[in-house]
Amino acid sequence: MINSLADDAADVSSRTGLNVSELVPAQESMLPGIGGVLTNRAGDFDLEGRDAWIFISIKNRGFNRPYIDRFIDLCDGFGLNGHVCPVDDPYRYNSMAEFKSDDLPEAEAAKIERLSTDITRMVQKAINGKRTERVDIVKWRDIEENTPKTYREELSAAFHGRTRIRDILYDHISSVKQLDSERCFERYAEFFLCEVPVLIHAYYSNGPTMDIYPGPQPKFFWQIEMGLFEQELPKLTALTKAGRSMLYLDTHDRSGGGKK
Repeated sequence: MINSLADDAADVSSRTGLNVSELVPAQESMLPGIGGVLTNRAGDFDLEGRDAWIFISIKNRGFNRPYIDRFIDLCDGFGLNGHVCPVDDPYRYNSMAEFKSDDLPEAEAAKIERLSTDITRMVQKAINGKRTERVDIVKWRDIEENTPKTYREELSAAFHGRTRIRDILYDHISSVKQLDSERCFERYAEFFLCEVPVLIHAYYSNGPTMDIYPGPQPKFFWQIEMGLFEQELPKLTALTKAGRSMLYLDTHDRSGGGKK
């Protein structure tokens, strides 16, 4: 998932001379039961009026029943509307890259579908067990269908136009995957070209939001909010300016005690 994206030594902050970590404020979360660190570009840590989202990476085992239970308790406790979305479709691109194919093998497609179904079932059991009316399950495909195609077209054009966007993705992907050809790189990059526009649409098109994930939000999203890619991504940048900036809660426990 894009939430695992991290700009390494060649990140945009070094290219622009801006220290992104200094520009993005963070404060310790006092949210009971879930903990973590809240981050917001504008220092807006107010939960009122925000919807809470969890985008579940289908291959991240940190998203278990206790984690979902705590998310539900958070939503019920603060009166937030919560949404849980298994992120499945983007993984088709990673699988095609691993198989070095432009077509997804049927067995792999079935595996992705099975993982998504298992997660959906687990979340539904948690919702039923808590008897909450505040949390629902949203399908990735439904969000993707409602995301204007122009956003992905804009990001894809910037990527294929060999702008800084392409450099950022290459730096990241090559640090975690062995790339033996340009085509191999482009297959892996399709994962991000698919996911980023949908996430940004979900974050900014339906009122104020808080995204929750066991790990830091990639700098790429903050850089878009701060207008660092306004030349390459004018529509996506404008979308992030339309209302309150997105609030991000990183629930990963770095104290050595494991994930919360």
